[in-house]
Amino acid sequence: MVTTSFYRKLNEALRAENPQALEPWLAYLKLFITALQKLPSRSTTVWRGVWGIIGSEFDTNIVHTWWSVNSCSSQINPAACFSVTGGLNNQGFLNSTELYDPSTETWTITGNMNNARADHTASVLTNGKVLVTGGLNNQGFLNSTELYDPSTEIWTMAGSMNNARTEHTASVLANGKVLVTGGLINQDFLNSTELYDPSTDTWTITSSMNDARVEHIVSVLTNGKVLVAGGYYSFNRLHSAELYDPSMETWTTTGSMNYTRIQFTASVLTNGKVLVTGGSNYNFNRNSAELYDPSTGTWTITGSMNQARWKHTSSVLKNGNVLVTGGLDHYPLDVAELYDPSTETWTIIDRMNTPRGDHTASVLTNGKVLVTGGVYDGEPLNGTEIYKSFQTN
Repeated sequence: MVTTSFYRKLNEALRAENPQALEPWLAYLKLFITALQKLPSRSTTVWRGVWGIIGSEFDTNIVHTWWSVNSCSSQINPAACFSVTGGLNNQGFLNSTELYDPSTETWTITGNMNNARADHTASVLTNGKVLVTGGLNNQGFLNSTELYDPSTEIWTMAGSMNNARTEHTASVLANGKVLVTGGLINQDFLNSTELYDPSTDTWTITSSMNDARVEHIVSVLTNGKVLVAGGYYSFNRLHSAELYDPSMETWTTTGSMNYTRIQFTASVLTNGKVLVTGGSNYNFNRNSAELYDPSTGTWTITGSMNQARWKHTSSVLKNGNVLVTGGLDHYPLDVAELYDPSTETWTIIDRMNTPRGDHTASVLTNGKVLVTGGVYDGEPLNGTEIYKSFQTN
């Protein structure tokens, strides 16, 4: 089953008629990471230094800078902030876990998961524990889940999902439950969804989505509803979108995006709208961006990025702007740009030190953005770097 999953992805890259699109799958790996902002402090004596490059100035009072920082010890497309779990490298599936400490800019090994897995999800619960769900390993597709306790650094098995799934999404709802949507098992694309209740450690089936989908986006809106959009099933690329209402446990269709998209990003802005960027339809990569307005249920085109890209990241900064980094467009990118919601325009800023796609990015509590891992020239990266903007007067 693992071999089937690999060749499905490889065939998708071949359909793109883009040799560079094959590079990430030569090092086929994936993991899901989570921002563990409540983890205890870690200490280490390892230090490799920090260096920076002053970025381009599009505002005369703001400088944008990237620093290279300590590398994750596992070269497996490592985590953003602050934890990396499992994944896949040339030696096989992994159950290892590492923690990143922003105060020391170092990575440390912590307890191993009970099961090696890749293509899983990881979510920070309201009690501070981390829930990992599904994925796949040498035994096939998984319905098992595990909980990580930061206070003890120990993983324990949690209740199993009703359906095994990989390449799905997981979202922590306002009521503390976790909603899992879609994904894949064998060659079956899933529209099923289920809820995890941390208070009882149990999973229950909830209503199914209108469309089965993989490689879609999911966003928890400010009104508590959950927006799912895009992705694909079989050979169908999707621009459809739907909303989950936790109070009713039902899905309803909402306005469709203007374009089909897979492997794109979604960011909930401070005004409550959702910005989606880039992505691919397997024929070409997009630089377009759209805004979803929950009050009207409609999508509108906004300013296009300067660079087409997919498998990139987008992060909402403390000032409300959105930072997009890297991704793929025939080759891995080091191009970063900022979206200003007030003007709906994009501005290219200083390039990252290392081109990368399929990486991760997380906004730290100090406002910096930690970028980690990814793929470059067909090889997985363990390098990390930090973005910071600061006033010059």
